[in-house]
Amino acid sequence: MSPILTLDGVRFGYDPAKPVLRDISFSVSPGEVVAVVGRNGAGKSTLLRLLNGLLRPDAGTAGIAGRDAGKLKVSEIATHIGTVFQAPEQQIFNATVKSEIAFGPAQQGLTPEEQAQRLDEAVARTGLGEVLETHPLDLDAAMRRFVAVASVIACRPDLMLFDEAQRGLDATRRLLLGGIIAEEKAAGRAIVLVCHDMEFVAAHADRVLGLAEGRLAVDATGQEFFADAAATRAVSVEQPGIVELAQALGQPVALSAPELVAALEPRLKGGA
Repeated sequence: MSPILTLDGVRFGYDPAKPVLRDISFSVSPGEVVAVVGRNGAGKSTLLRLLNGLLRPDAGTAGIAGRDAGKLKVSEIATHIGTVFQAPEQQIFNATVKSEIAFGPAQQGLTPEEQAQRLDEAVARTGLGEVLETHPLDLDAAMRRFVAVASVIACRPDLMLFDEAQRGLDATRRLLLGGIIAEEKAAGRAIVLVCHDMEFVAAHADRVLGLAEGRLAVDATGQEFFADAAATRAVSVEQPGIVELAQALGQPVALSAPELVAALEPRLKGGA
């Protein structure tokens, strides 16, 4: 299956003499959930803006759906890529939740029936049905985040970018966001998570890209990354508590509580 996104030797700096990103090369395939991790200042948010076309590389190439992103308008890139920014109020501009979610599908040449279906589905999946006539900026931060999520999933882009989308969410809303990510993955859409929360990364990412000093220091599966203490140190992140617990119990790397319970079950049965 052809990648939806490819970066090859990408270099970028706000000051060309001081590159923020150097020689970045990777691809993302349909149905893949990729987490971008690293310490503050490693270049994660800059990379996200290169992926969605808000920034253009100083060197190297970026390809989207087999086309050179450098030759595409931002509006053309937006047909393939949707972004949920860390501060959703920066992308919300309609007067009601309903009109905000409906805006994207209305630009896609869909029939009124198709637009209504997209709206209803996105609202149902994000739990926003009771606030459709509310101004998005009158909602709390977590609900504003889900307005942005609903606006993106209603457009059904090939690739979704989430910039710290889990930040500030309570346990229930984290589960809701995780469920949406799993559903989009099952539908064949690619997802890139810029994320500091290693518990969330472990639970949802198939693959981890680790940035350090503007370079791609790690490209590994979630299992490989969290099993390798040197890799987590290289990009200045801590192992999730569930991984540390599994290691303390002498188990292979477990990335979620159900995974650890399943690994321990034979031992528990044997001891009974």
